[in-house]
Amino acid sequence: MRSNSFRSAATTVALYVILSLLSLLFVFPLYWLVVSSFKPLSAIFRIPFEWWPVDWTFKHYKDGWRFMGSVTFARVYLNTAYVTIVAVVATVFTSTLVAFGFARLRFFGKNVLFVALLATMMLPTQVTLVPTFLIFDYLNLIDTYAALYIGAFFGGGAFYIFLIRQFIMGLPFDLDESARLDGASTFRIYWSIILPLCSPVLITIVILSFTWTYNDFFTPLIFLSSIEKFTVPVAINTFLDEAGTGKVGVAIAMTTLSVVPLLAVFFAAQRRFMQGIATTGLKG
Repeated sequence: MRSNSFRSAATTVALYVILSLLSLLFVFPLYWLVVSSFKPLSAIFRIPFEWWPVDWTFKHYKDGWRFMGSVTFARVYLNTAYVTIVAVVATVFTSTLVAFGFARLRFFGKNVLFVALLATMMLPTQVTLVPTFLIFDYLNLIDTYAALYIGAFFGGGAFYIFLIRQFIMGLPFDLDESARLDGASTFRIYWSIILPLCSPVLITIVILSFTWTYNDFFTPLIFLSSIEKFTVPVAINTFLDEAGTGKVGVAIAMTTLSVVPLLAVFFAAQRRFMQGIATTGLKG
């Protein structure tokens, strides 16, 4: 018994040591980012690496916050917040509505449409970029925020619909039948019964959608041209030249600030996020 207890304790200790070492590998890039943002430009890439700044400086943050002309980085954050909030809200509402239809309603061609929806996940963004740009240009949506979030009003994305649909498939159909006996309409069942039960997976969708929209660099780069409308990723890119150098210290400082909202959202909803991942089944 003592031998088994000793082996169990030794295994647990070894596991924690290995996990701690692996966690350091993932934390180091973030540590490097934060520490380097307070170093002078000449010390950022100095070898050997300085684990703690010798000469602290806030110049990178000051220069980065001024951004360009009359446009400050505060404006950039407001632009990003507006686009992200609209996209997340629209994604959560429309993706749950579409997923509910695939999971609970019966209509001709449902399975074919669902397979076609999943097939769109295999299409790279570059394939649909040109036709999307031409459509937006025809609708006069180029250099507008609508070009960044209009897709969220049409289901939000195949992956989100698939994730929510699988979760709803795991809910008992008896709930729907009981509600219909009480006279509830289809939308009432969706809004008052299914949607509240989907809170774990909805938290997952919120985090994933927030992260994707907030970090999206490619879409704003293609569809936005006015500096005063830039989002955070595009604005940070303006500090670098074609060789990837330029104002490296400023880019590092603004990148450090840009990570703060992501970390805040994730840690605030971490428990529900893990619950949503764990309880999203593969039924159906």
